[in-house]
Amino acid sequence: MKAFGKVFGWMAIVGAVVLYASISMAESLGAMRLVIEQGDVQVKIADTGEWVPASVNMPIVEGDELWVPASSRAALQTNNGAHIRLDGDTALQVLRMDRDSFQFYLAQGYAYVLSLAPKRSVLQFDTPDASIRAFGNATFRIDIPGGETDVSVLKGSVLAENDAGTTTVRAGSMLALGADGYAEHSPLLLPDDWERWNRDRDRVVLARGEGYRRLPGELRMYSGDFDENGRWVNAGEYGYVWTPTVVVIADWAPYRHGRWVWRGGDYVWIGYEPWGWAPYHYGRWAFVARIGWCWVPPTRGDVFWSPGYVGWVRTGDYVAWVPLAPREIYYGHGHFGRYSMNVRNVDINRIRVTNIYRNVNVTNSVTVVHQTTFVTGRHEPVHRNVVSNVRENFAQRRDIVVGRPPIKPVETSYVPVVRSIPEAKRPPAAVRKIEAKELRESRPLVKEQDRSARRPEAKPRPLEVRKVEKARPASERTKERQQVRPAERGPAVAPAERRTPAAPTERRSPAAPQERVAPERPQPAPERVKEKEKPKGPPEEKKLQERQPAKPDGDNKREIPRETPDQPQRGKERDAERDEERGGKREKR
Repeated sequence: MKAFGKVFGWMAIVGAVVLYASISMAESLGAMRLVIEQGDVQVKIADTGEWVPASVNMPIVEGDELWVPASSRAALQTNNGAHIRLDGDTALQVLRMDRDSFQFYLAQGYAYVLSLAPKRSVLQFDTPDASIRAFGNATFRIDIPGGETDVSVLKGSVLAENDAGTTTVRAGSMLALGADGYAEHSPLLLPDDWERWNRDRDRVVLARGEGYRRLPGELRMYSGDFDENGRWVNAGEYGYVWTPTVVVIADWAPYRHGRWVWRGGDYVWIGYEPWGWAPYHYGRWAFVARIGWCWVPPTRGDVFWSPGYVGWVRTGDYVAWVPLAPREIYYGHGHFGRYSMNVRNVDINRIRVTNIYRNVNVTNSVTVVHQTTFVTGRHEPVHRNVVSNVRENFAQRRDIVVGRPPIKPVETSYVPVVRSIPEAKRPPAAVRKIEAKELRESRPLVKEQDRSARRPEAKPRPLEVRKVEKARPASERTKERQQVRPAERGPAVAPAERRTPAAPTERRSPAAPQERVAPERPQPAPERVKEKEKPKGPPEEKKLQERQPAKPDGDNKREIPRETPDQPQRGKERDAERDEERGGKREKR
């Protein structure tokens, strides 16, 4: 009896480990997506080490790297409520993804962060010379002009640190860090075009529309996708369902406009529709006569991300799939909720498929592609007879694939979208040399506020900073420090409220902070310029004006209000009033 107990105990442990591993993989794939992709954004796939065109709604995983070239923009969204947006000439590496925390490396460029994550979460941004950590809700931006880093906090606070020490940067402040250990605290600059663009998107994220009320709590961070691209309708037996109002292709059906890519050991669907994340990785699809195709959300507590809730058929040289209807069983490699079966470590030939695949009876519901199209993404025509035969296979439950299709991935199976990138838009040599794996070894993720992110074994020490009345561009700060010799600089003041991370293109070890004195006649602060890499195209492509300094204000002057859907105009009026209080209209960069 004791022997049986031991065997049973070991089986339980092994089963728990297998279940935990499968959940962890699903959580990793569903933890972060690319939500905005404008221009020629590229991603370096962690599995292959190759730079490929990025696609909206592609999963971003640990080890991936992003390059946003000039005249492009990108945005990431995590499943715990963080939005990270990137402007042109920005390089970002994903170092670590935990259950409640994320760590990034900002090698160069411009990032705007809206974090709605709970307090137990940590959002850490490392740069070549600094670390910035947000614990819970905060809105801030990180600008890296040349060899310095500016951190501007609009709401909440962040903990900023370099080799000289640590300080808290609070709302309404900006901290500039130089590679030589220099730190300067000032009021915020006025909003520029980049910040105003982000403010508009923040309002959509913070809105509480119908999607926020209809979705389970686990999916409310995606409510903006539903409110902007469809409507909610009461469908009787299914309750309230969502249906898209924008059709992207004539023969549209769920899981039609996109492709399957090999990510994390499975084929994962990437939907090219702007809303194509939550409806393809959670819940089920149904066809209702008076509505058409509609998405049925999962119930609260039964929300599980999957590579794609479809049924598969493999026949000859063709692969086919159909959207699963509510309560139909999903056969996947892991645990995916109540209506699923874990086929990991199971003889799939003995599994009896019980689905009737109700959606097969809907016109144009089954998608059939040639195997070559499946692995390369390049379209090849499919004869109508093949489609008819596949529909019959689903109806008769013949050639049903349990789990994923048994197709070995090739190099192109990792590419989210097939398109060409101009040579001038490809990552520069300095960005190509960066390796996320190497950065992980020297940049730990530190979740404790009382521990140093730069030296985790030591307690953080206060950072000495210099306070100025007006924010100044990096060029003016650098020029002043070059003119004033270190021996002539006066003592720094006490730690400031605001702090910013520093991230030059090439890593430089910051020296110990030198004592500094203020210039005899401070000049009016000109606008801040994005000091980016010189473009290969005409000069006018990169002509940017600097940001004007704002008048000093309180900690919450720049807080973006959480507006209700009927208050968008009031939100814009409040922004205009705040801008006027802080120094008038801000010019373009």
